[in-house]
Amino acid sequence: GGTHSRVVLVSGDGRILAETEGPSTNHWLIGSEKCLERIEQMVSEAKSKAGVDPHVPLRSLGLSLSGGDQKDAIGKLTEELRRRFPHLSQSYHITSDAVGAMATATDHGGIVLISGTGSNCKLINPDGSEAGCGGWGHMMGDEGSGEAGGQGVVVGSGGGGGLSRLRAPSTAYWIAHQAVKMVFDCMDNLEVPPHDVGYIKQAMFDYFQISDRMGLLTHLYRTFEKSKFAGFCQKLAEGAQAGDLLCCHVFNKAGEVLARHIVAVLPKIDRSLFLGELGLPIVCVGSVWNSWERMRAGFIHVLAQAREEAPGQVFSRFSLLKLKRSSALGGARLGARSIGQALPLDYAGNVDVFYTHVF
Repeated sequence: GGTHSRVVLVSGDGRILAETEGPSTNHWLIGSEKCLERIEQMVSEAKSKAGVDPHVPLRSLGLSLSGGDQKDAIGKLTEELRRRFPHLSQSYHITSDAVGAMATATDHGGIVLISGTGSNCKLINPDGSEAGCGGWGHMMGDEGSGEAGGQGVVVGSGGGGGLSRLRAPSTAYWIAHQAVKMVFDCMDNLEVPPHDVGYIKQAMFDYFQISDRMGLLTHLYRTFEKSKFAGFCQKLAEGAQAGDLLCCHVFNKAGEVLARHIVAVLPKIDRSLFLGELGLPIVCVGSVWNSWERMRAGFIHVLAQAREEAPGQVFSRFSLLKLKRSSALGGARLGARSIGQALPLDYAGNVDVFYTHVF
């Protein structure tokens, strides 16, 4: 992910032998060389934890990484891994963090909606066809994103995982940016905010340890770190929890924007995905979903409106699911599949259905 990564070492019968954690493995943010070094370090650590010789290669290394669903980038990363670390794995399979998350939750398809440091929506139909919306990073989107929450590397001694686009750490970034801009625009008398900016203004000064707006320029430009900026979303979540009206407003708008990601892929969803017991399954990844209650009204409003504008739509129910296990596990399953091995996973035990809505 854009902030942290996880390695899961899995045996051929699906048992987790070891897990390790590490920093960001988004090659767009840290560069390919550092990305590969971190992957090698975490995988070797996992091998050692499992009592395996680090120099004995895995059957397959699955990488479920934010920032890597471009074919050219995948090819170069794989080539460099083989060249620099021949002991790492016999085979490699790279896919996006979104695909890894879906592979952890189900093998029937659905939607993955990532709302962490960045935002990304990926539809995976039962026949394997895909469609997406977002995932282009903070310069071109990350609408509805918040605090860091990337799922990272998946490693299997019988499996592996995948990569996504330039996602950094969260929808949290978009939320933080919206809030800070409201304060700036209000103080400049450029825009009148819908509610008082007092709480967000003071929280901004406290979080970035500054005494005036000029102090924020260093954080915005010279020493800008997306994950640091996105982390301000946590303070906004605390404000919303305490009832600050402007914080609540920002989260409601984030719910609307996240729902628009779903609306964007609705025309391409296979009909069968609407007809299951849960309705349309939406796997929710990222820490911003911890503030679901603050986003719910905006999210449902946009989806209800989309249904009204498309009469005859079979979209009558949806369920939101959270992973209870790392998307690295799904990456391991995909890595195993890439070498012709079926890695058994307990899908029901991997997810928690935290909300269901019937229109």
